[in-house]
Parts: sequence; structure tokens; C-alpha cells
Amino acid sequence: MSTPTHTLDLRLFGAFEVTADGVPVALPRHRKACELLAWLAVNPGPHARSRLAARFWPDVPDTSARASLRSAVWALRGALGPAGAWLHADRDRVELRTDGLTVDLRTFDDLVAAGRFAEAERVRRGDVLHLLDSEWVFELRDEYDHRFAAVLDALGDARGAHRLRAQFEPTPPAAQRVAPEHELVGRSVELGELRRCWDRARAGAGTVAGITGDGGIGKTRLAEEVLAVAGAQGARTAVGSSAAVPFGLWLEPLRALADGPLPDAWWPEVLSGLVPAVAPRRAHAPDVDRVRVFEAVVEVLIWACRSGPVAVVLEDLHLADPSSLELLAYAGRRVTRLPVLLVVTRRRLPPRPDVDRACAALRSSGALGVEVELAPLPPESMRVLARGTAGLSAAQADQVVAVASGSPLLAVELARALAGGANAAAGLRAATRWATSRLRGPARGFVELAAVAGRDLGRAEIAALPGLADPAQAAAEALGSGLLRARDGAIGFRHALLADAVAEDLPDPLRANRHGAIAEGLRRAPGRAHAAEIARHLRLAGHDERAVAHLVDAAAAARAVCALPEAADLLTEVVGIDVDDPEPLVELAEVQAWRGLRSESDAAFDRALELIAPLDSGAQISAWLRRGRWLRGGVCHPRECRRSYAAALDVLDRDPDLPARAEALAGMAWAEAVVGDPAAAEDLLVAVDALLDHQPVSDLLAHDISVARAHTLLRAGRFADTYAPLTAAAAAANRAGRPDLAFPSLLNAASAAACLGAFDRALDFVDRSLPLVVPNGLLRLGVYAHSARVSVLCRLGRFGEASATCDQGAVLAERIGLAELTGLVHHDRATIARATGDWERAATELAAAIELRAPVGRALTRLHRADALARAGKVADAETELRAVAFEPVSPGDFPDTLVARMTAVQGLIAAQRGDLTLARRRLTEAEAGWRRRMADPGAGYVAALIDLGRPPLTALVEPDRELAAVTADLRSLDAEVR
Repeated sequence: MSTPTHTLDLRLFGAFEVTADGVPVALPRHRKACELLAWLAVNPGPHARSRLAARFWPDVPDTSARASLRSAVWALRGALGPAGAWLHADRDRVELRTDGLTVDLRTFDDLVAAGRFAEAERVRRGDVLHLLDSEWVFELRDEYDHRFAAVLDALGDARGAHRLRAQFEPTPPAAQRVAPEHELVGRSVELGELRRCWDRARAGAGTVAGITGDGGIGKTRLAEEVLAVAGAQGARTAVGSSAAVPFGLWLEPLRALADGPLPDAWWPEVLSGLVPAVAPRRAHAPDVDRVRVFEAVVEVLIWACRSGPVAVVLEDLHLADPSSLELLAYAGRRVTRLPVLLVVTRRRLPPRPDVDRACAALRSSGALGVEVELAPLPPESMRVLARGTAGLSAAQADQVVAVASGSPLLAVELARALAGGANAAAGLRAATRWATSRLRGPARGFVELAAVAGRDLGRAEIAALPGLADPAQAAAEALGSGLLRARDGAIGFRHALLADAVAEDLPDPLRANRHGAIAEGLRRAPGRAHAAEIARHLRLAGHDERAVAHLVDAAAAARAVCALPEAADLLTEVVGIDVDDPEPLVELAEVQAWRGLRSESDAAFDRALELIAPLDSGAQISAWLRRGRWLRGGVCHPRECRRSYAAALDVLDRDPDLPARAEALAGMAWAEAVVGDPAAAEDLLVAVDALLDHQPVSDLLAHDISVARAHTLLRAGRFADTYAPLTAAAAAANRAGRPDLAFPSLLNAASAAACLGAFDRALDFVDRSLPLVVPNGLLRLGVYAHSARVSVLCRLGRFGEASATCDQGAVLAERIGLAELTGLVHHDRATIARATGDWERAATELAAAIELRAPVGRALTRLHRADALARAGKVADAETELRAVAFEPVSPGDFPDTLVARMTAVQGLIAAQRGDLTLARRRLTEAEAGWRRRMADPGAGYVAALIDLGRPPLTALVEPDRELAAVTADLRSLDAEVR
């Protein structure tokens, strides 16, 4: 490529700006494209496409990431126009050429090296890449802030240098902790109940204690007293309050309890999605089991108990996000075997059905040890409280009692205000006005910022607040208002109602300004606040467009911890603001697919396609490949999956990319194997092999190719031939760190072996799958693995081991707490009972499986129950169950081509029990003929059931020979009875 003869100027200080030959360049709206250009400017030289793709798109598979990189390069070249000559890209590498290129960061460094500090100061227009927020930008920004502090030192601006360094080494406010504002008054009975709960928890019988009452009634104060008692007895304590992020209620307790060094186990990595400091954050699969996140939190509690009991307060359930409430219901059941006390506080109003459900779940499991309802304090207690807060006369105390109406918070604030000369009759708003009126400018500004923050602010966050010359000093002075308190290095309001009163008293323009300042402070603070929180403040400040990038990051963070509804809400906000960007629409489509909402997913994807430029082949390839992938998982729709991969191949015909083409061919082969032409699937796999020609591929692509090959063989009924590709798929998934993908490959191999009657080999495959699931926190898959093991052991006649395995699965199901998994355990117990001829037990267990909606074919399960009832002599019940079969939807998981044979066999058994031996023989003979016809094409039925059930159908496999033998035996018994 020829050397550019023009000039390109990139300014990274402040907002990112680019000029070509002195003319401003309109950068693309594509955020990642802008980040890519800035990163290339900071890191000169050629860079491998694979590394760039992994750096900027870490949460998607390699092929989609490379396609997204291609789209970003295309967008940059289009924006730069003739200046696009600086952006050089070939098949393997991308670089920003340096001839004629000016980057202000380099200019700054050159001036500093030359000792020209005043000129260097003028070059710095603001923070590096002010409007971009990524981890590498944070690190670069911190680095240049340190360098600029040294420049200010050299220029004699010690105060400015100190102000800048304070963001990295914040000095604590003068007051680190304030004493309780008053003694606990009038709550001795309630405190006694809670202390007894703590005593039980400390002894190892953990529990949840609920405190309910109106706002300001004393819930927080009572909970603090319990924590003080626990802390005095050597317990580890933590407090969590609701935040506008998934699992926000749990974040502070997790930070406090997950102290390092943590063990080398699976859960710190999963936990990194919630608390990044505990482990390097890794991209997780969008379909990773949500239970795994819950189990990781339970592991933190277990870890925290290693040195003694633990007490945690979770405040304001009525404000909590749905994920926090689900986690409370899960963890609350588990702490009953730990020395842990969870204290939760809530208001009754406004109604929150999800809070009620969480509490009901805790109550029904026996985890809710006590529920304390706080009533208004009686007048005498209110007088004691008022006079203990401030030196009031008896008349003044009576005035407080009359106005406060039994609210301790209001009594304290009114007493303080009244003692200072304010009018107590005006209520809480007047009390907070009086408190803030005594503060001078910076301290009052800090109180206003703390009010809109909605939570306590840490030292680093305080140091980063804009508009305050000395934030630490302002915070220390603000503590004198009596509205705030310092706790564990953070400062915030003593009660949320006080913060609300101050915030609501601010004029709208000033409140918006304060939200903007909080957003800026949170962006700048080391440790990085959650993106959703920053976005909320930016939107409340009226900066919707600036909030978009943070909303996108927040959605990615929500996906990382399986909070898919929250991720969908965040992405919906994004597409409502930035209506021209297709990328968040593709993200939204994928999230909705993993939620099982196909119509919503299709609507978002169709909108995205309309916005992708016809020449942007990278964006088109990435979108179609991602859709093909999610249609194999979140919404299993093989035909639409095949169409998506075909569309990707059409684009790849025009703009080739080897890894992307290999993925599309493998995906299409899988779809053809499942619902199309097996011969076409074979041809596609041959094309994949020819394309790759023994070239190395990523582990995930190797997994996909092996799975497609295995499904083609399964469809053809070549079960023995599937062992090699399925074990290869499992090995590739393991290398990729995806035990959740390795597990179904091994279970499919077990199912294939069972189809051949090789039950010893099937058991070996199942046993190889077990270490992949429970030790990695995949408890749901653990229940499925134990279920599969029960089936195989029953076929081997090892019923004692089957029963023990069933008990192990029951333990896992109880830990998870999902009714359908408990139902699956009942189904497994029925399998054992049917195999041993315990027909009454089988019927009882199958009834429970149906009631709990176990993930099995319902029509087939009812037929099994009708068979058990008939053999147990309960003819009327068997007929009732048989009639119920007609009302169940029939799916491939029921193996519908076997239902008629099964039904006629049950009818024959019922007729025999009623003494109608002629009808019995006719029905059993019809069943015998049906099973003889069922010998052909087992592969098609297997694959259909696999897609329907969402897991290998080992527990429901059809064995025509065995079924035929059973019917034949019934006929022989009938003949013997006739004789």
C-alpha cells in the first residue's frame, strides 16, 4: 500500500475527535468501531485479527467476533473516506499506519520528555476518551492522569496534583464512624426474638429472620442492633441494600464475604460476573444455568463460615430486583444447615407479589425462622426517644410525639430540628431543610449529591466527585448535619427517607445536575461502579445518548450472571434511544431467544436486518451466525436454524471467511440431520472437512463439527458410530472450558449405547459425565445425569445402586428447589418400582411426577401409570388415567408412534382384570403387532425426542424387543389363565 500523503490527527484527550487534512471526520455511531480506532492509535503496529476480535468482542464465539471486527473496519473506512488509507487490513492483520499520523497522547508524552510542561498542559483537553468506558480505556485514563499530576507538580500546582491523585489514593473523611444516634427504645421484645434466632444460627441451625414495617418505623435500627450483637460475638457481618442492577441486594455482602485468597474451585469464576474483584471475569455462555450462579453465592456463604458464624442484613426487599429475590429464596433454604443468619427488612406497601412469593417460599421450606412486625412506638417510648436525642422540655417532647405518630425516625429528626429552633409541626421535609441550611456550600453540595446517589458512597467515589475542591473535607463537614453517617469507609444517609426528602426538595434543574455529577464521579472512580447505575444517573440528568454505552455494558453484565429479563429491559432501553444501530437489536434478539420468546426475538432480529447496510458483510455474517446458534439452544427451531445458516453462506459466497464458513456448514449439517435430509448433512460435513483440510480450528468449532457429525449418524440409526464424534465433542468442549456442552455429548453417547443394548458401556459414559456437572456447579445437569444412571442401572438389574443414585439425585433436586426436578426424581423412583414389579409404588410416584410437571413426556407418563394401576388391580383408576391421556398434548418426547401399541396393551390388561378375556386377547394381540411394526428407523425417533426434551432421551428410550417380550408374556399369562 502506498504511503499516505495527507495528514490524520487523532485527539484522545477529552471527547474522541478525528480530523483529516484539518477537516473534522464524522465518526461512525458504531461504538466498538470508535474504540478500535482509538486502541490502534495507542498501540501502533500490525495486530492479528483473532486477537483484536477476542479483545473487543469477548462474549461471542470466534467466528462472530471476527465478523464483527470486519464490520467495524468497514464502518471506519466508510467514515474516514480517503483517509481510510491509514487503516490497513489484510486477511490476517489490522493496523493504523503512522506516516503522517498525529496522536495527541504521543504529543503530550513528547512535550513532557522535553520538559515543556506548560505546552503539555495545554494539550490535555480533558480525561482520556471522556465518553468511552471500557476496561482498557479506564487503565489508559488512569495512566495519563498520573502523568498529568506529575506535570502539575512540575508547574507548581500542588493542589491540582493532589486533587488528581486523590482519585487513586483517597484520604478517608475525618469521621470514619458515627455512634448510633440513639439507644434502641421500645423494641426489647422484638430484639429478644431476633437474638434467639441468632443463637440458633450461631449453633449451626441457620435461618432467615424477617422484619416488616412502615418506612421510618425502625427496621434498619433493629437490624443494626442484631448485627452489633453478632459482631460482638465474633461473627462476620455484612449489609446489603437494593441497587438498580441484577442481584444488587447481594453485591455488598458478597464483596465483604468473598475475601481472598479464594480456593481453586469453579465458583469464584462464576462469581466474577457479580463481583469482578474475586476472579478474572470470563465470558459465560448465554444458556449457562442460572442455578449455577445461585449455587456460587451459597458457596461464598459456606466459605465465609470457615472461621465462624455469619450474619447478613438485606435491607428493603420492597425495592429489590427480581434476581435478588430469587436468590434469597434459594440461599435462604440452604442456610438452614449453616451457621448463618439472614435478616431481611421490607415494607408491606406498595404491594410486591414477587416479594410475597419469595417470603412464602422461605416460609414453606421452614427457612423463615421468625417474622417480626414492627408497630408504631407507644407514646412513652417516643418521649424517651425524643428527649434522649436532644435536650427537649416535656412540652417539646409531647409536641414531637403528637407529630411523629409512632415513627422513631421522624421523632429523632423532629427532636433535632426542634432543639435547633425549627418548626416541628412541618414534618420530615422541614427537618431535613433545617439540617441542610446549617451547611456551607461544598458540604451542602455533598449532601445533595449523596441524596441523589441513592446509596452510600465509598472513599474513591467521594474523591472523584466533580465540582468539589476538596471532596473529603466537604464530606467530613456534611457529617455534621446529622443526616449522614460513615460506615465501613463509606458515607450515606442514615435512612432512605431522609435522602428522598432532600432529593425531592431540589429544583428539577439542580437535581438533574446532581445526577449528572454523580454519573461523572462514578465513571471516574477506581473500582468502577456498575454500568446500569451510571446509565440511570445519566438518563435522570437528561443525557440519554451518553447513557447508551453504559446500558449496553450493563446488559452484557446482566447476561453474564443469567439475569436475562433484566438484560432484555436494558437493551430495550438502548434500542429506544439509539434507533439506528442494529447491534443492540441483535443482542436483544439473542437474549429474548434464550428466554424462550421466539416472536419477540424474531421481531428484534428483523428490525436489525433492516438497519444493517447491504454492503456490511461482516455485520450480516455475524447476525446470521448468531441467530443460527441461538436457534439451536434458547429456541430450538431446526428449520429456522437451517435458514439462518443458509443466509450466512449466501453472504460468505460474496465475501469469504474460512472459520465463519466452516461454522455455517457445520450448523447447517446439524439442522439437516435433525429435520432435513441426512444425505445432505453428510455432504455438508464432507465440505467442512475439505474446507478446513486439517487446519487447526477453535475448540468450540471442533465441538460443533463433531456434534453435527454425531447427529447425522444418530439420525441414520448408526449408534455405534456416534461414540467417536461424541467423545471428541466432549473433549473439545472441555478444552474450551464448557462442561455444560461436554455433558450432553457424553449423555448422547450413553443413549446411543443403550439403543444397542450395551448398558455396561452406557453406564461408563454416564459415569464419565458426572464429574463435569456437580463439581462445576451444574446442579440441574447433575439431576439429569443421576436420572440417566437410574435408567441404565435398572436395565442392568442393579436396583440397589439405582435406588442409591436416585437418593443422590433427590439431594440435588432439593438443593435447587425446582418442582419439576423433584418431579423427575419421582419419575426415577417409578422407574425402579416398575422394574421390580412394585406397581402400587410406581403408580404413586408417577402421579407425583405428573403433578410436579416433571420434564418427561406427559402422555407417555400417564400411559405408564395406567399400566401400573392395571397391574396393581386398580381397574377404575387405570381407566381414568387412560382417558386422561387423550387430553395431554403429544410431543416427540412421547414417541408417538408407540402410543397406540402401549394404549391397546393397557386396555388388554384392564379387560383381563375385568374378566373379559376375549377382549383382553384381542387388545394384547393388537399391541403385539404394533411393536413388531416398530422395529424400523429408530434413529429418526431418537433425534426427534432429543429435540423435544432438550436433552438426550436416555430415560425414555423405546426398546421394541423388550416391549414386545412384555406383551408376549402377558399373552402367555392370559392363555394360561384360560387353560
